[in-house]
Order: sequence, then structure tokens, then C-alpha cells
Amino acid sequence: MTENLTLDPTTAPDWLRARAAQQTRHVAFTLQRGPLTDNGATPWYATLGLGTPPQPLRFMLDTGTLNTWVTASCCASDACRAHRAFAPERSSSYIARPAAPTQVSFGPWGKMGVVLGEESCRLDLVEASSSPATVHEQRLDLYLSVSYDGAQFAGLACDGGLGIPAIPCETPSALLEQLRHQGVIDHAIAAFRFDAQRGEGRCLMGAVEPERFDPSTLELLPVIPIDGELHYLWTVRLDQLQIGGETLAGALPLALDTGSSCFKGGRAIIARMRAAITGHGRRPPRITDPTAFADYPELRLQLGDSSYRLTPQDYFMPLNGGWEIGVEYLEGLPDELLVAGSVFLDHLYSIFVFDPNPTGQRMVALAQPRRASLSASGRWRNAFGSTLEIGTIAADGTFRGQYRSDTGASGVYPVVGVADPQPAGESISCAFSVSWRSLEGDHDPSWHWVSGFVGTVQLRDGIETLDTSYLLQRDITPETPEWMATAIYPSTFKRVSD
Repeated sequence: MTENLTLDPTTAPDWLRARAAQQTRHVAFTLQRGPLTDNGATPWYATLGLGTPPQPLRFMLDTGTLNTWVTASCCASDACRAHRAFAPERSSSYIARPAAPTQVSFGPWGKMGVVLGEESCRLDLVEASSSPATVHEQRLDLYLSVSYDGAQFAGLACDGGLGIPAIPCETPSALLEQLRHQGVIDHAIAAFRFDAQRGEGRCLMGAVEPERFDPSTLELLPVIPIDGELHYLWTVRLDQLQIGGETLAGALPLALDTGSSCFKGGRAIIARMRAAITGHGRRPPRITDPTAFADYPELRLQLGDSSYRLTPQDYFMPLNGGWEIGVEYLEGLPDELLVAGSVFLDHLYSIFVFDPNPTGQRMVALAQPRRASLSASGRWRNAFGSTLEIGTIAADGTFRGQYRSDTGASGVYPVVGVADPQPAGESISCAFSVSWRSLEGDHDPSWHWVSGFVGTVQLRDGIETLDTSYLLQRDITPETPEWMATAIYPSTFKRVSD
């Protein structure tokens, strides 16, 4: 029934549930957050194997371009040397296309000298979320970059890009469209979720994750192509833009670009935005003291029936030892075109629907994300390689687990503990005890000892970390008086799996 539904605001929840990853074949990309630079490009990328044998390379998944490309090993420019490069001469599956070398435009970014080739890319294909991923070898037509004309290419966090344009494109391959046409996936939709705090994200081609967004916040936006060479952008109507309560624009084209980091736009709209943010020059565009955020206004975007609020901490970008306003003029863009990158999309679950309705209308759906919450449960490892496994946290906060060590006392040891079962802040209090009588093998002399750990689970630099103080109690003997039998050490664990 839902296969024949026209996607509109009333049918959207059922339409998306029918394309849930739990029951729909899809290709999954694990996203990582690289360094943020001042070139305006996204810090997010997926590492994929290109060629035979596969060469690991970092690709941005980019709704802001027609081009699918990778840096080539023969590229000798400074911008190329900043990246890993694909070596076609080391791949048995590479096929050079007969087309002559040419230049392709990246719009205001500059131009790229390319040759066209065909290669195999290794993708993770999932029949349903309950099934393990299998390796899918996908043939791609892609540009091999042999030169860059534009300094911004050097600052990219990736080595190439997979274009996800809002229009059909055969050369080079638009992966989403190609996967659908070849029957690898059933639905030409690309769903993105980002967690900048953890430095991780995910993109699915062919399915969505309904459990990862709040359906009551779903906003369905028709794509309204703009005239000219930028017609491939996923452009929607921005009904109102406010900064600090001042309305700057209405009925403005807004391009949603997973390949960008900041807000970018034409001269007129960017000048108005920066003037409103800086109070017409009274506030600096760069700060080094985080308390200065309190002096800057909020930014609000009205899209359809939804209002999206960005605080100064959201739209400032950490760069060069401080924070800079993430609103930049990009030469070549129309005066009243605004492009929104990760400073906006990082806060949302976004779905790009290439599958046309019977009317041929492409869509973008935005919703508030449901973040994966912190938890003490799972597997943790410290700097010595010892592994702590914490089981399910019961309703009263108690848990059991195991501690595995190959240093000092070697074995598998029982763990009992407590953790806050309903944490309200940005950390979880946790305490547990270890008995050093191994559950496996022979007992060593320390099996009479016990230890207690107390600490917190929190995010540090995007990594879930369990920081503890470790109290070791040994036997009191004539050789080990009481003051020597008790010792306190710091012990830090990092999550290795859930």
C-alpha cells in the first residue's frame, strides 16, 4: 500500500516507516568527523575501499555537487599532496575511459583537472538491520583529479567526494541514483544523522532510521530548483530568516548541502547576516573567550511550519585557536541564495528523497534527532589493554560484569556495581568492585585482594570515557602493614563497543 503513496505531509510518517532500515535493503556509511578548516567544506567523511585490492580513501557524501571524484596519484599540485591519493596503476579492476582529460567546475570553489575512469568501490550492503552487512562491489564512473585550481581543495578533510545531486546524472556516477536503477536498493533516498559531540555519524542510502528522529517534528519540504548552473542543488524555500529578532529575509532559496560546513551565500544575504550578528561592527567576527558568546544573537530559520533556532555556540566554528562566525560570502553565488552546511544540518536528522512522486517532485524531510544517550553498559578498555565489561543497568542501578586482564594479575574477574539508572546531566556516576579471584584458570596469590572503582562516564573530545579512581585493598601481613595495603590510583577507560 505505502509503495503507491504520494509523499506529502499527511502520508510522510507511513511513507517513511515503510522504508525503515529494519525491513529495507540499504547501503550504510559510517561517518567520521575530521578537522574543521576555514575552507567551508564539511568535516564529515566515510572511509571506503576503492579498487582491487581496495585502497582505503576518505569520501565526503555531498548533496552540494554533481561530481563524484577522487584525488589521483599522478596529481602533483600542492592541494593534491595534502590528501591520500588513488593509484589506478595498483588496481586490477580500474578501466580508463577514452574521454580526453578535461576540467570540471566546482562552482565558486574553482576547477579540477580530471580524467574519467571506471572502478569498483566496496560498500556495506544490509538486507535489513537484523542482518549483518555484506560487501557489495559497486562499479562507479568517477573523475580522477590530476590537478586542482583553487586553494580551498587543500583544506579538505577527505580525498574525494560522492555526489548526491537533486537531478539525474550519469557521468560521473551519482551513486544514489545508480544504486536504485541497478536494483541494489529499492528506494532512492539518502538519510543523514550526525553527532558532532561524539564525532560520529551515519548515512543510509535506501532506508531511514525512524527510531533516530522524533516523527512529531517532521517537516517535509519540496525541492524548488533554481535556474542556471546550480540547478542540481537541494534547494528549498526559507520562509523567514531572523537574527536577534530582526527579520532579514523571506521566501529565500536555501540549499541544504552536506558537503559544506558553514552558512555560505551571495553577497547581499551574507552582508545582512554578518551585519546583524556583529551589531553592524560593534561585535567582532572572531572571539577567543567563550564567555563572549552571551553577547551574540540567536539565529532562527522558518522552514514550512517549523522554526529552527541556532545559538551562537551553534553557528560559530572553532578555528585557529578561537571561534569564528560560520557565515561566509562565496563568490559566484546569486545575491539572495543561502547555503546551509553542517552548522545547521548537524542538529537535525535529514532525509533527501530522490524517488519522485507521480508528479516528479523531489523532497527533503527534516526532523529533530533522537541522540544515542550515554550509558555505562558495554565494553571499556584502559591504557594497559585490560577490558571492563558492564552488563545491563537494572532499574535500581545495579549491574554485574567482568574484568579481563593480561597484565599483573591475569585472568577474568567478577564485577558488581551501581550506576545512575536515569542520568539527568552530561555524565553518569558509576561505582563498582572487583574480586581478584579469577573465574578462569588457576588462582594467583592476589586472589584475596579486592578493588573498588568510582567515577563518571562522559564525553571527552567525542569519545565516551569512564574516568575512575581505583582503590586497591591487599592483605595486611607483617610484610605489608596497613598503610601499605591500601593504594589509590587513577584509571581511565574508553568505550570499545556497546
